[in-house]
Amino acid sequence: MKKVIVFILAFAQTIVYAQQKQVKDNFNVRIRLEKGDLNNDGLTDKTVITMDTIDAAVPLRLQIFLLQPNKQFKMIFSSTDVIEPQYVNGIHTKNTIPYFFIEKGFLVMNSEKNDVRYQHKFIYKNGVFQLVKISSVIYDGKNSTIETVFDLLAGVRTETLKSLGSEKILKKNVKKIMIRPLPTLQNLRNFGNKLDLER
Repeated sequence: MKKVIVFILAFAQTIVYAQQKQVKDNFNVRIRLEKGDLNNDGLTDKTVITMDTIDAAVPLRLQIFLLQPNKQFKMIFSSTDVIEPQYVNGIHTKNTIPYFFIEKGFLVMNSEKNDVRYQHKFIYKNGVFQLVKISSVIYDGKNSTIETVFDLLAGVRTETLKSLGSEKILKKNVKKIMIRPLPTLQNLRNFGNKLDLER
């Protein structure tokens, strides 16, 4: 009986090992690499976006690394959910691949979706990236743009209508909106358009 149990356990371990071998990391094409000091320790950290060209959806992975005092990089974030795949149900999304860069201690994401330009600004705190500001610019197709800035720390959303190619303000709307807890990079997609379109 003991021999049968040992055989079953060994067989089960072989199956698990075989399954693990089949799961291959195909994110082997680097799309973007940006560097900067993310946690204000004087060391140059980095963000890396890689693409899986084997998967039909062509998913993208964002990884963030902090440089350690021993000059080794430590990965503090890795996700394939932050950036949507290039294809959904076999159809190209036509959305640009976001730029992630580090500026004055903030992680900044510039992206464009459905002809709307977005900027998300995150701060690294207690092991998570908290969203502290989001802004967008929309061209109305005529002669004006709508610029929206949502300061999540202050809870103030400002929408400004401007003449195209000018700083002249045609209309301005300020609204108080408090969101707590703050969204994080990890759960950003779960919030959908709530942050962008809340009026």
